[in-house]
Amino acid sequence: MNACLLWLAAAALTAASADASPPLHPILEPAFQQELNAATNSVLAVSDEIALLVDGKESYPVRWRMLENARHYIYLTTMYIFPDETTKRLAEVLIRKKKEGVDVKLIVFGTYALGSPSFHRKMRKAGVEVKEYSSVWDILSHPHTPRRFWKRHLHDKYLVVDGVEALTGGMNWSGRYERGGTDHDVTWRDTDIWVRGPQALVVAKEFEKRWRLDEDPEGATVLAAELDAMYARPMYPPTYDSLDFMVPDPTVPGGWRVKGLTRFLYQQPFENGGKRYMTKYYKAVMDRAQSRIWWQSISIRPAPIQKTALLAAAARGVDVRLMTNAEPNMRMIPFGGWMIYQVTRAGYRELLEGGIRIFEYRGPAPLHAKGFLVDDVVTVVGSYNATFTSERFYTESGIATLDTDVIADVRQMFNDDFAVSQEITIADLDAAKFKPRRNRRNGK
Repeated sequence: MNACLLWLAAAALTAASADASPPLHPILEPAFQQELNAATNSVLAVSDEIALLVDGKESYPVRWRMLENARHYIYLTTMYIFPDETTKRLAEVLIRKKKEGVDVKLIVFGTYALGSPSFHRKMRKAGVEVKEYSSVWDILSHPHTPRRFWKRHLHDKYLVVDGVEALTGGMNWSGRYERGGTDHDVTWRDTDIWVRGPQALVVAKEFEKRWRLDEDPEGATVLAAELDAMYARPMYPPTYDSLDFMVPDPTVPGGWRVKGLTRFLYQQPFENGGKRYMTKYYKAVMDRAQSRIWWQSISIRPAPIQKTALLAAAARGVDVRLMTNAEPNMRMIPFGGWMIYQVTRAGYRELLEGGIRIFEYRGPAPLHAKGFLVDDVVTVVGSYNATFTSERFYTESGIATLDTDVIADVRQMFNDDFAVSQEITIADLDAAKFKPRRNRRNGK
């Protein structure tokens, strides 16, 4: 008997002896969760096990184990694979698994693939299938090249093995991620989430549908119909009800302890007629927030729909906190980090005046995590940032969960990050604005 079934049996006994149950939080309501199925092309699914993986020191051991244990298939998508010792090991593992008869498929961002030619040569030579999203040829042959590069950008990162385990989050494949967020010269501060159970099969089917879009459109259509049928039901597997996984508990936020409920979210606007499924999910849960919205992101440049939801929540008294990098941390990021910080900070005043609190992360490594927490009843860990690029243009992925224990871990993660962050106020902006400048003539 798996962990979820054991928990269900214990929960049933507890619920049977409980007095009148408290009302469900609006986000936990089964009717709302089914609305999300239709709005976000996803389904509330069972995960027998879930784990928050903070930094590469927790995520990469899980990744290596997943790859080594693969028996049937490995599906992986990532923005970039950096040429270093970590990805040398990745190439060795993937080639070995291919030789063992495992079906290995990768989707990568074509433009960034130019940075790791040796890895891709090894994959081709070994017969490992790799698809490039927005390849260089695709970009160069398009009449609006810069615009196409900006928009058609692969940003989602996930790994699924045998339809049994899946992992998603903010981490790409590189030693900068594997070594964890402890040294700015070699690492990033980032977060992934891992699940085992039926949820992983949903992730696998979404990958397969995506893979077939170009070369086998009929096969993609068949998979899409299968997924649509799954998403039309309240839950997956369909024999369950979400209330089976909830038990009254006055000691936890919302008064209900939840176990094992997750939802795989993805966003591929150019492959889905411009539909932005993750954007809809984030807005829907923010609109129902009652106590807090905490969101960390490499940069905070919210799109209008994100900004409107955040400001509306703050106006009704919700504790809205956004966390992003301080200037020294943003300078650690190559390719325009300082400029992105300046653009980010330019938008602070409107957010602060609207009652949103802003925290700048000053830990030992740049912040790349995208944790999202609402009312301690739902959290999302994935690749989706509080930015207009994630909202409108980029491919994204994430796993949302209602699991009480995982949410507590996310809350602790935020508190740890707040402890090394500085809150920015309007007074701070004014002090910076009116700070005396050096006199260029006399050097004072």
